[in-house]
Order: sequence, then C-alpha cells, then structure tokens
Amino acid sequence: MSKIKRESVEAVKDAVDMLDLVSGYTQLRGGGANYSGRCPFHDERTPSFSVNPLKKVYFCFGCQASGDEITFVVEKEGLDFSGAIEWLADRYNVRLEYEESSPQEDRRRAERERLLRLLDETATFYARFLWEAAEAEQARAYLDERGITRETAQTYRVGYAPVKGDRLVRAAEGKGFSAQELARAGLSAASGRGDRFRGRTVFPLADVRGRVRGFGARQMPGGRPPKYLNSQEGPLFRKSEIVYGLDQARADVARQGSAIVVEGYTDVLLLHQVGISNAVASMGTALTDQQVKQLRQSCSTVFLAFDADAAGEEASIRGMELAQAAGLTVRVVTLPDGRDPADVALADPEQMRRALDGAETYLSYRVRRALETGGTRDERYQRVRGVLAAAPASLERDEQVRLVSDRLGLTPDLAVALVSRQAPAVVSAGGGRVRRSPRDRDEALFLALCLEFPNVGSDLLGALDVAHFQSASRWEAATYVRRALAGQTTPEEAHTWAPRMAELTALAAREGGSEAVLQELYSKLLLHRTEDELKALQENADLSLSQQQHLQQLQELRLTILETIRSSPSQE
Repeated sequence: MSKIKRESVEAVKDAVDMLDLVSGYTQLRGGGANYSGRCPFHDERTPSFSVNPLKKVYFCFGCQASGDEITFVVEKEGLDFSGAIEWLADRYNVRLEYEESSPQEDRRRAERERLLRLLDETATFYARFLWEAAEAEQARAYLDERGITRETAQTYRVGYAPVKGDRLVRAAEGKGFSAQELARAGLSAASGRGDRFRGRTVFPLADVRGRVRGFGARQMPGGRPPKYLNSQEGPLFRKSEIVYGLDQARADVARQGSAIVVEGYTDVLLLHQVGISNAVASMGTALTDQQVKQLRQSCSTVFLAFDADAAGEEASIRGMELAQAAGLTVRVVTLPDGRDPADVALADPEQMRRALDGAETYLSYRVRRALETGGTRDERYQRVRGVLAAAPASLERDEQVRLVSDRLGLTPDLAVALVSRQAPAVVSAGGGRVRRSPRDRDEALFLALCLEFPNVGSDLLGALDVAHFQSASRWEAATYVRRALAGQTTPEEAHTWAPRMAELTALAAREGGSEAVLQELYSKLLLHRTEDELKALQENADLSLSQQQHLQQLQELRLTILETIRSSPSQE
C-alpha cells in the first residue's frame, strides 16, 4: 500500500479539531489547556479522561488510554495508521497525496474510490426515483403503511429500484460508469445485465464513516422472491461487517454509552423517528465478531431488542456471548406480545422505553430461558448449571443461584454444585491509578516538563545519557522527546509515541510545574546516577587507588547535588 506523504499527514493533524473529534464519543467539560470527561475507552462514573486541545492529546488516569488524534481514531474506529489518516482527511476535508507507488497500487486505489462513488451515486438515484416516479407509488405506500415519514426515509436515503433494470445502467453510464463497474460494485443482476434490485424498496448499507458499501432491498407485494436481497459479497461489501444505522447513531451511542440492537432496517428507522436515537441493526438476529468490535468502540452496553422467537435462537445467544467476551454489558429487551420494535415504537413509544428500562441482564435472561425451555427437572438443572458455571462470581450470580434453588427445590449441595466448575475470579485493579516509585515519578515528570518547557528541556536532555534513567525504555522515551523537541521525528514515529507523549502531557497538567521544578528534577536525575555509581563502588570490598579517589569524588558530588536541590526555588 502506498505511503501517505508526510506533508499530507501534517496537514490532516493541523486540520483536526480535537474537542470536536473527541466530543463525538464523550461529553467534555472545562476550558483552557485541559478538558475532562468520562473515558470513552472504559466504563466509569467519575470522569478521569483528560484532553488537551492545543497539543491534541488525551489521557485517562483510570485505564491509562492515551495518544493523539490519530491514535484516538485508530482505537475508536479500529483502523490502522493510514486508515486513520484517511478517515480524518475525509472528516476535515483534507486532500491526501501519496508517495510514489506502483501503477498497480494507484489503479486499485482509483478503482476502489470510483466504486465507492458509484455506490453513492446509485443511492442518490434510488432515493430520487422513490419520491419522483409514479412507478414507486407502491413503495411509498409501503413506507406509509409502516408509519415511516418522508423525513425519516430521506435521512436514511431509502430508495426504490425501477422495475426496468436498464434505468440504473443508463443513469450510471450518464455519470461515466461502465457496466463492468456496476458488476464489480455488486449492483448487477445475476444474469450480469440490468439492476440486481429492480422492483424493490432499497436501503443503503453504509459503514461507520457513512460510505455506502452495498444495499439491502425488500420485495414488494407480488414481486420476485426472496423477501430480502442484499448486495453480493465482495471487497466493498461484507454483511457481517455492517451495523446498519451506526453511521447515523454513532454520536448518540457514544454519548449515551449504549446501543439498542434490533434486527431490521424499519426497526431502526421507527425507533429513531420516535426519539430513540441510539438504535442500530445487526443485519439479522446474530451479532458477529466484527459488529461487536464496532459497537465496543462506541459504547459499553448493548440492549438486544429482537422479537421473542429470534432472541431464543442459538445463533443469537452466540452473538450475546461474543459481546460479553468483548467486555460489553449485554441486556435483553422483552417486547410485549412478541411484537417487533418497529410496531411497539409506532403504537406506543413510551411502552418501548419501558421495555428498555426493564431489560434483563444477560445472565438473568439465560437462566430464565434455561428454566422455561421445558424438559425434566434434571434437564432444566443441567441447562442452568451450564449457564451459571460459566459465569464469573458476582452478587448477581449468587442471586440467580438462590432463584434457581427456589424454583427447582434444590438441596444445599445441589445449589452449591450449580457453580462448582467456576474458576476463582480474577480481580482486576483496572481503574485505579498506577503507583510509581519516587525515582520513576521523577523521571516521568522530568520528561513531561521537558515537553512543557522545550527551550530548557532540550538543553537538559542533551546533557543526559542512558545511565541517568532506570530503564532502557525510559531512555528511549527521553531520546524521542529530545528528537521531537528538535523537530527530527517522522509522522509514523509521532503516531507510535503518541500514547506515551499524551500520558506525559496529562501528568504535567495534573502535577503542575515550572522551569525551577524542571531544573530540580534534572538535579535529581544526576543524583540518582551518582548514587548508582556510589552503590556499585561501595559493594566492591577491594578498590584500587583510582577507584577510591573516584569514590570520594562521587561522595562530594552527591553532597553538592543535594545542596543544589535543597536551595532550589521550588523548595521555597
């Protein structure tokens, strides 16, 4: 893949508004040099996430997530470095230039961009045809019957594909696209000629960046089966990677910390229409690994609002397990009378909200299903045991054990055996602050203040070497800071080091400091090195004359450094 030119990377970084970028995922408060809010990388109640909009870096004092604008997009959108640059370039309207590449790479990139443009043009064509053509009256009636307003349909670019498949071909050719490109974009019929979706209501399927990757189309009454037809799988479209509506709902999902996952397109449209703005669709009943990953980048909780039958399917349960394993909190919404979310939302939005408020936890849902599925008492016991034995120790699990024991009339031994295969829980200290040794703190704050006071920091760093630091990794960081202050780093290096630099920036903001403190910390680094040498010599019982003289010099130097530290203005 061709490398993006350094000038383009810098242009993108200059164009990014850090507060605008991060605020799409969490609410920020404050002003001046630092803003704070709840961390978008882990679930927390007390804000510990810090953003410096001038330096365009972030740091969480809870989970230690850190980096710059590029790192943020890499982590939240699941992209690599180049992908993040392209994502930001799209958002902030920066034209990218690439280093010299092979003709084949240039051709592949150009073809991909043309196909994406073709898909977008096709979505516009279908949407216009829906509202302007007499032929589309049946599709308009279908939307009206479902209760979907024109405003909602236009927001999601709902369209209609003409019965005559050559209309799309002619429209595409009028925009300069070929029949071969229609085929590569997955728009051609199985015969290779005409429109794959002709005579259907069409829903554009976009990625999280809002780029149309394919289409889902619904059969009209009397039309050709199947009821639903998607774009062909290919380089641009993979059904398992699309979370329908996430491009529209992303900001609300991030702000609310949760996503309501439904099955179908109309469920999403009608939930949004009644003000439930964090709804998305899984393109079927089962969440896939790729969909879970996208959701985890935006929120910490998913509400699964499938119909009564679909929620009990094994495929759906596997999707729930994937979400649990990814660290998402899963809650299952039980809909009244087995209706789908669209019908409930349209008939009574408040009833839908009550169903969401009363959503079961994943464990409660699995236990209830295991008890209600039927079978003998022993069969129900074994099913429940399989669920509870796999669950981590928690107050909720204890409550479920008591519930099952009461329902099945278990003896104390059988109740204990419900969780007997559970391995001891591992308790994580995640969320607490990292404890540093005094020396480690001195080194970290020294580098942090070098970034704050670059003129002084550059000179001080130039006088140090690897022996002044406790570890090789800290010396590597010091070397990078020195090169960064001198403007000698590449964009790729800046991206690699961004998390460490963000942590240092947040540390400086949290601890405060001045040039006097920086000078004092420099003296402490000199002191640490001197004491290391003294210790090494003092452990040697048989010193030569020159080593004895050096020992005395080190002892005198140590006293001098201590006096310098004691007389530092920062000590006053």
